Amino acid sequence: MHSTPLKSPSTSELSQPGNYLAQLENVIQHAAVGSQEASQRLDVERVRSDCWIEVCLELLQRHGWGVSTAQHDAITFYALTALQRSPLFKSDDPSNIKWSTLRSQLRTLLLRTISHFPSLQSMPNFVSTKVAVILALLVREDYPTAWTYPFKDVSSALSVQNGRSMLGVASNECGLNTEDNSGILMYLRFLDCISDEIVFPAADTDKDQTTSTPAISAASAQHISSRREQVKDVMRGFHINRDSQNPVVETSVPLEHTDAAHIISSLLDAITTNAITNNDAITLSKQEAKHDIASRAAMTLRRYLPWVELQLATHPGLVQCLLYCLGLAATGNAVATGYDSLETDDKDVLISDDGSNSSDTKSCTLLAAECANCLQEIVTRGMDESKKEALLIDLDVIDTLCHLTGLSPSSRKGCTSKVKLDITTVDGTQIEAVIAVAELINAIGLELIPCWELEPTRSLTPSAPVTMLMKQWLELVLACLLFDDIDVSGAVIDATSRVLASVERHESLWNDIYGGNGETFCERLINRVLIILHERMKYPSTFEFDYEDDIEAEEEMYRSQLRKLYQRIVARSPHLVLDFIRQCFFSLIQPLANSETHDIEVALRLVHHYGEGRRPPPGAKTALRDGPFREVLMALHRSNVSCHAHREVLLLYYDLSVRYAAILKEFPELLSNLLGGLTGTQGLQHPHARARSRCCYLLLRLVKSVGGKTMRPYVEVVVYGIQNLLFPPEGVQVLPIPFNDALYLFETTGILLGTTGLDDNLQQRCATAVLTPHVQSIERILQSLDLQRDAEVYAEQLSMSISAIAQLSKGWQSHPPPGVQSVLAAAVDISLKVLVALPKSPLIRNRMAVLLQRMILCLGDEILPKVPEFLQIVLLNCTTEEDVLDVSQLINQLCIKFKEGAAPAIDSSILPFLQRVLALQLSESSVVSSESVTPPPHLVTEQLSIRKQAFSTLQHVATHNASAVFYSENNAGAFEDILRLMNDGAVAVPDPVMKKTCIMFFGELTRGWGSDGCTVPANVRNGYFDFIYEVFIPGMLSCILDISFNAKDAMRYRVLAEFSAVLWLVKQSFRGHAEFHSLVSKLIENVCFKEAGPPSGVSPTIIATGFQKAGSEKDMELCLMAWKVGEFQCTKID
Repeated sequence: MHSTPLKSPSTSELSQPGNYLAQLENVIQHAAVGSQEASQRLDVERVRSDCWIEVCLELLQRHGWGVSTAQHDAITFYALTALQRSPLFKSDDPSNIKWSTLRSQLRTLLLRTISHFPSLQSMPNFVSTKVAVILALLVREDYPTAWTYPFKDVSSALSVQNGRSMLGVASNECGLNTEDNSGILMYLRFLDCISDEIVFPAADTDKDQTTSTPAISAASAQHISSRREQVKDVMRGFHINRDSQNPVVETSVPLEHTDAAHIISSLLDAITTNAITNNDAITLSKQEAKHDIASRAAMTLRRYLPWVELQLATHPGLVQCLLYCLGLAATGNAVATGYDSLETDDKDVLISDDGSNSSDTKSCTLLAAECANCLQEIVTRGMDESKKEALLIDLDVIDTLCHLTGLSPSSRKGCTSKVKLDITTVDGTQIEAVIAVAELINAIGLELIPCWELEPTRSLTPSAPVTMLMKQWLELVLACLLFDDIDVSGAVIDATSRVLASVERHESLWNDIYGGNGETFCERLINRVLIILHERMKYPSTFEFDYEDDIEAEEEMYRSQLRKLYQRIVARSPHLVLDFIRQCFFSLIQPLANSETHDIEVALRLVHHYGEGRRPPPGAKTALRDGPFREVLMALHRSNVSCHAHREVLLLYYDLSVRYAAILKEFPELLSNLLGGLTGTQGLQHPHARARSRCCYLLLRLVKSVGGKTMRPYVEVVVYGIQNLLFPPEGVQVLPIPFNDALYLFETTGILLGTTGLDDNLQQRCATAVLTPHVQSIERILQSLDLQRDAEVYAEQLSMSISAIAQLSKGWQSHPPPGVQSVLAAAVDISLKVLVALPKSPLIRNRMAVLLQRMILCLGDEILPKVPEFLQIVLLNCTTEEDVLDVSQLINQLCIKFKEGAAPAIDSSILPFLQRVLALQLSESSVVSSESVTPPPHLVTEQLSIRKQAFSTLQHVATHNASAVFYSENNAGAFEDILRLMNDGAVAVPDPVMKKTCIMFFGELTRGWGSDGCTVPANVRNGYFDFIYEVFIPGMLSCILDISFNAKDAMRYRVLAEFSAVLWLVKQSFRGHAEFHSLVSKLIENVCFKEAGPPSGVSPTIIATGFQKAGSEKDMELCLMAWKVGEFQCTKID
């Protein structure tokens, strides 16, 4: 391709195509095959040319469209796309003669082209779609003033029948071309684009069709939006009165003569002409093609039904056609059943049971599905309940569906008409139609039930039409719910849920209308739904319980929706559910270990989820008050269900045992079988890894739920059993348990040892037995010569042992026996050696922090001598935010637990900790400092998160009387820097939570150091209060009085309240009221008013007097708030 720049022609030169257009075509062809250079040259040419639209029009006229080639199609497509994006369809000036003239030329060219049959027949889909888009845009811009009859012109050019016969108007238009479908397909594309560009435009379409200049963009967008509304109104026969300032929409054209009627009629003719094929001479391929056209027309019709006049959408001829097509779905199971028969490539041929071509079978099914979708659009039109009721009765959709499916009363009384739509047996050839019909039934129900609920005000009777309609609909929805396909059954779950809600609210109405003969209709209905749920909740025999598989995940999601229905029924009728559960278990094969997997699994699931629906909450506790339910649970625990072969049955049984563990506390003898299964080959040693993993967690949950007293008889057996699983004796083979799951077992062991009342010696022996293997493993690894060389590998192994110690210690929440404390202390000592050996391992540092936090509870003040060494090592190697968080949490917990006793342990770590925080924050800032730009939001958040840990730690130190560390020998020299850090957090940090934390720091120090009996050195106290007066108070006043500080915001008002509390404490401090009054008055006058001036003209003296008279924290708060909002009145504080 030549790199020579194109020479843009003048307008006069375009009348004689020459070298420029030839060059341009060559560049377009290169761009079409992926040339970036060619694309860039086209962009440059488009921007610099002052007659680009004329050039594109000339490109379209340069060659005839009679023969399609790849090169010519690329040029045509580019020219059409360029015109689509040009000012022709963006201008907000409808009177622009230039654009109107060019659009007229383009319209004439397009209509002439599509009227030429060879051109239309050879036109590829992507070009014909683009032509349809341009035609739709021309309609949007020129209809009805510059283009009066666009739909008639397009249909005439394509030789498509006018379609006015639906409304009884004679038609003189030519008929549909039955030999070739190019015309009708083009017309359908055109109507689709009308919908996309005018009726339901996409958001990105609006964005693409606006210019880059904001002012022009807004004007253009407003113009386009206005034109869309005008076009829709005119299509529906309304006249826009543009003479007045408030245009009034008036009906100007009879409905049958509107363009909307023309469109609906044309689509109806396309469906009826192609769907009804009684001519036996038509070949299968032509029949299939006609059905495809009918299906395609129904898809387009669906787009128009939501917004055309209701009289058009519900015209009897249209509705009858759609209902008729519902029965065209082919029947007879195809060789490939289910979705396989419908997802086969069009070129494949499948033969159904009756020997018909399955390609045509598929087209018939799709046609029925699209017609069902059209009916759904009609049903869901917005209107009030009385009109909706009349519409549903007049449409006769429910009765037709009952007839087509064989569920009508006449068919049950011996009618032998063939079932055309099978919603009881899975038929792979019509499954898509059945899915669409189920969605239609669901939509009808959601519209019908509100009408039914309002009907009592109009004397509802069993013979009323809406009553009969509801009865028929219930049969349909229950049949769909039972259907053995998750898409069909799942489609009616919303409607089923709505029925159950109606039964709850209007039970007497349902029983009165549909009861009779002493029957309770609601209970009968609920029993039917329970039977269906019981059947549909069963997993398929091929289900592998692989929750990462997409198909199986859909199955699981479907059943989760069914469980919500079940929970609703439980909440409404627990007695019915309990009777049903008992019947389910009575019907199972005995013993339960021999039951079919899907039968026992669904029975257990009914029990498991019963508590989720029981009211009042907590449901599990309420469920155990039901005597029959307790009997079921006890029978389960006494059965051999824990010996079942399928892992999911076992896990479900164990799970429900944990959920309803309270009954095991009442009857502890039931634990024996459960623990035997859970800890044996049916649990912790199950062949399947997922089962072993889940059982580790469930065993921990069970032990926590039943409590130590209930578990006491089983402690030794369970503890030694776990020990043998984790550290099997030599020669014993056990299935491996992943370490993360084994941690549950360590915690379980600790709980069994620490909460079941074992004597101290036994606790010590068991704890030693559990920890000894880990201690030995740690010592062995620490002595390895490869430790430093393979530090990462060994660090992972050592961290597991440290985690195991921490998990085991959870069994003793406070003050373990002395013997156990000695064992844990020894474990801590050996763990500290790990940290010394591998200080640069983040994993080891984190696990040690967790262990020490646990030991604070277990060892008490015996842990304090070990803390400085840990903090020193961690702070020397602190490289991550997680390290900062670990140190902060440990210091906080020490302060909370030991108060002033924590000071010696943390004294040497406070300053290094703050230095590491600053270093990490600076390292985060350095990422963008070289670019001299504002840090991105996520980096700002990370920096604030790091600083937050420093603020929190210092606030805990001050709050819990460990403030001696601030004036210790190690930290006294940096105390002023600490104060400035916290002052900066209170004044400058935007986050109100951090502000409040920093202000609380000053409040706690002021409270402790301002009293007369304080032992803090005088120079430290005076220096602190000097800082308060000279730095903190002026800074906070400036911050609060700043216009950006919104005191009406709840979080920021808490900041103001905390600062008011500090002011009150300062006023009450040993420095006295006089100094407070003198210094605050000076601050008010010299600092605040120089910056902002007195609000509302209030003098500094009045404000200072208000603070002086404040007699409590609340008074101080009211003064400050009044000053902030400019409504200060000294008389408020007396």
